Amino acid sequence: MAAGCLVVVGIVGLRQPLHSSQGRTFSGRPDLLMVDGALQQRELTLQQRRDAEALLEQFIRGQMTRHYWGHFAASLRDLGLDSGPQLEATVTSTPAGSELWLQPRRGKEGYAAAVRQGGPRILRWQCRGPLPEKGVRLSLADGCPDGWTQIGSPSS
Repeated sequence: MAAGCLVVVGIVGLRQPLHSSQGRTFSGRPDLLMVDGALQQRELTLQQRRDAEALLEQFIRGQMTRHYWGHFAASLRDLGLDSGPQLEATVTSTPAGSELWLQPRRGKEGYAAAVRQGGPRILRWQCRGPLPEKGVRLSLADGCPDGWTQIGSPSS
């Protein structure tokens, strides 16, 4: 008897027309396509952040090694590093220190690292924060720029 009822319900369900849920909300939730898009964007942002932070670490280690041998490297290529297609990298080096600025091709979060000669020690720090407006120049002279977050712990 129960099996017969289930068969009837299944047949009725198969004969009902399918309705598109696109553009509708379910129980007060946003459209599933919007949620999916937001989740994909969040995943891309997190992957970009992981890639950028790994590159910042490699940059710092490479610059510390190069400084030990006499000078800071002038480019990522000199360190054997590559920023990849998603990040635009700018390296600035002087005898006193070196900076790496990473700007994503997509997104609103920038990344930076600095290595400085601080007496007998090497000072280093990494930062992430909102990209500045076009033409605004940020400084890593004394740590992370205002409004940016320090990544990891600074070293002195």
